[in-house]
Amino acid sequence: MSLKRHPLTKHGAAILASSVLASFAFLGAAVSPAQAAPEPQPNPSLADKCGLDIGVVLDLSNSLSDRDVDDSKAAAKAVTEGLAGTPSRVSVNTFATFGPDGTNDPIASTSVATSDSVGELNDRIDALRRVPQDAGGTNWDRGLGQLDGTSHDLVLFVTDGKPTAYGVPGSERGNTDRGTRTDQIDIDKAIDSANALKSEGTKVVGLGVGSEINEDNIKLVSGQTAGDDYYVISDYSALTKQLREIATKSCRGTLNVTKLIDPGVGDHGETKKHPGEGWAISSPDAVDGAEKTTNADGTVSFKLKTPVDGVQATEKQQVGYRLQQQSGANAVCTADGREVDAKNIADGFQLTETVGMDAIVTCQIINEQIPGALSWKKVDEDGKALAGAEFILTGPNGKDFVVTDNGDLDADEAAGQFEVSDLAWGDYTIKETSAPEGYALSDETQTVTISGEKRDVTFSDIVNTKNTGADADPDGDASADPDAEASTDPNGDDEASQESDADTAADPDADTAADPDADTAADPDAHTAADPDADTAADPDADAASDPEAGSDADTASDPDAKASTDPDADTAADPDGNVSTDPDAKASTDPAADTAADPDADTSTNPEGKASTDPAGEASTDPEGREDVSTNPAADSNASSASDGGTTSADGSASDSNANGHGNGNDHLPRTGAAGVVTFGLLGVLLIGGGIAAVLVSRRRKTTPM
Repeated sequence: MSLKRHPLTKHGAAILASSVLASFAFLGAAVSPAQAAPEPQPNPSLADKCGLDIGVVLDLSNSLSDRDVDDSKAAAKAVTEGLAGTPSRVSVNTFATFGPDGTNDPIASTSVATSDSVGELNDRIDALRRVPQDAGGTNWDRGLGQLDGTSHDLVLFVTDGKPTAYGVPGSERGNTDRGTRTDQIDIDKAIDSANALKSEGTKVVGLGVGSEINEDNIKLVSGQTAGDDYYVISDYSALTKQLREIATKSCRGTLNVTKLIDPGVGDHGETKKHPGEGWAISSPDAVDGAEKTTNADGTVSFKLKTPVDGVQATEKQQVGYRLQQQSGANAVCTADGREVDAKNIADGFQLTETVGMDAIVTCQIINEQIPGALSWKKVDEDGKALAGAEFILTGPNGKDFVVTDNGDLDADEAAGQFEVSDLAWGDYTIKETSAPEGYALSDETQTVTISGEKRDVTFSDIVNTKNTGADADPDGDASADPDAEASTDPNGDDEASQESDADTAADPDADTAADPDADTAADPDAHTAADPDADTAADPDADAASDPEAGSDADTASDPDAKASTDPDADTAADPDGNVSTDPDAKASTDPAADTAADPDADTSTNPEGKASTDPAGEASTDPEGREDVSTNPAADSNASSASDGGTTSADGSASDSNANGHGNGNDHLPRTGAAGVVTFGLLGVLLIGGGIAAVLVSRRRKTTPM
């Protein structure tokens, strides 16, 4: 009889096998060779040109005194000042236990082409501070690793000791040393970061400061050649001279020209000069090309012939620009920071004194934008000039200025013609603020642009129309004819005369009706028209109503040109669709006995308020039975909708379920949402109950496995 193996026996065997495998794994790891230390890569060579992107990396660890920190900042500023006026760029980064150090923000790569940019950069260097005592280790890895190799040609790495940290201490298992000792991993990680920069073409130059420096460690992150790959400096007081010498080496014996653009000449321009990119500069004294184009920082650099005497350079003038004099000179030049004299030549300059063969010559040329002008005309609809207008011009700086015809800013003496000159380049918007007398104000706005290619710009003619209507009548009368009467209604109920400012007609000499003999209304109590927007009379020969009992809200005809009939035998409408008449020649009956419509459900009113009454007091009904919308004609049915359409009359007499054409609005039946909800919730209840029963059955079910 075979015996079943107990489940625990199986589990025990699995655990034993896993333990054996784990032991072999640990044993293999113990006997495997240690990971080889990274091999330093060789240092790349620097390009033979002036205009390198240089990164200065400063050690701010606790081993530095306050004086050492100040000397470090002075050395960094010596780099920026030595390269001032060249196409070079400089960044400054600091490190201690961390990199960046956590106290100072990195200073990104910045142009040193102008004195202003150098001053701003040096101000940021002066603001660098010491790090806290507990963050004062020496992390070479992150000191170098925080730089981008694709952005730097040369890195000047300044330190006074050995690396004591790597990565971000405290952020990963095993990296808990915050700079208290030097471990091999601290050095290895620094080599990796240096290799990453070198692989991108960046040359890393190490500068070890002080007697405690380990020269072998400096070689590992830079190179093996002293005086080129690395330098050992006695103390921080000597750092300034050494750092400046290294940084400026590639610019010795060069002529550097910086082009600036002044956009502020003329009114409403900018006030700050900016670099002139894309300008062609040439020098006959260059050995590396007679003509070069300024970069994004507005600079070019030429390698000079030797001996250096009478150095000159000229620019290719661009459209819309001119040279701006600087104390009477076309350019201001220096040699190694010392100002040198230069004379003006056509579109350029020439030095009048000899400079050293290894001097760094810098010259600054400023071009200004030649101001432009705007012009426009103020005319009537026939193109005739109109005098006396006033405008607001908005300049590119957002400021407004007022231009009045023949005022201070208007350089054109002709009436209605404007010219504003001495304007800086940019967008200008014009808008009229005061129109000539007797003319309506124009609401037109125009925007044009002054540029180098188009300095004299003309707005389109600004047209004014004569004032008409209420604006033309200073007294606000409805008619220009003093004898014209707005209404013949003695009670003043004529709606055509209720608004004193309304125009009676487009012709100021026209009477209230085209026919001077036509009465506005035969009935003094009747309204002029059922429609408040209707004219007093569409036909100059037609009376508004000849029957005093006729409903003023009756629809005369579906044709707006139809005339009101005076035939007492004419039916108002015989159309069973409820229209009064679809025949444009049909006449509306004024016979009080006439049927309002052949269809008793026909609509007898076109009043937008839904009222059939012509009672001037505005009563909804005179029917003693209390019906709200009934005609004063007892034979007329005022219901505005057909019962066969399912329409109902609202409290104000309008049809609630029919539109103006008598068509249903689609709300005859409501969706049966109640029934749908019952079905939905019923199905949900069945599902919930079924699920509950299944859960109970499963929980009660027990299965016994025989041993």
